[in-house]
Amino acid sequence: MRSEQTGDPLSGSRKNYRIALLGAESSGKTTLAIKLTAALRDRGYNAGMVPEYLRTWCEENSRLPDFDDQDLILEGQLALEETAASQFDVLVCDPAAITTGFYSLEYFGSDLHLEWELLDRYDQIFLCDIDFPWQPDPLRDSEATREHMHSLIVTYLTQTPEIADGRIPLLSRSAQQRLARALSLLTLPELSR
Repeated sequence: MRSEQTGDPLSGSRKNYRIALLGAESSGKTTLAIKLTAALRDRGYNAGMVPEYLRTWCEENSRLPDFDDQDLILEGQLALEETAASQFDVLVCDPAAITTGFYSLEYFGSDLHLEWELLDRYDQIFLCDIDFPWQPDPLRDSEATREHMHSLIVTYLTQTPEIADGRIPLLSRSAQQRLARALSLLTLPELSR
């Protein structure tokens, strides 16, 4: 995770506080992102949510992506983050940009898009557990895919010191319990009043 922002598109272009959510499909990322953004705003932060570009891409193209589309999807996710960074002091990214890499690995067997430096874009990363019922959605595959993807993410993250030393905590249980834990773990900058 980052210590300082630079002009590098992988690390982010402007100083703000970035929170990223990782997790398989139907792991509660969007629900948590909405609640976390609202809670931060209630606390006086200029917070904004960065939505999942993959959904927009699928709607615009009326299809699911192929392997050759993964670069565009990653670039689109990064562009959404940079646009939000020009408007908000605190970003809640649903999902973390590296998610494209995990999906490339799951669906296409390629780790080409698993760019570990993408983790450095964020001040805090949370991994969402799959400890509640799977919810169907036109872009989701199955509960079995969700379980495999979660396992894949955990396996790969254990190769990084951030997960091994607890800097990428696992958020479990209800949406409210996840929100409370996330808020308790954030080290947000002081508000200027």
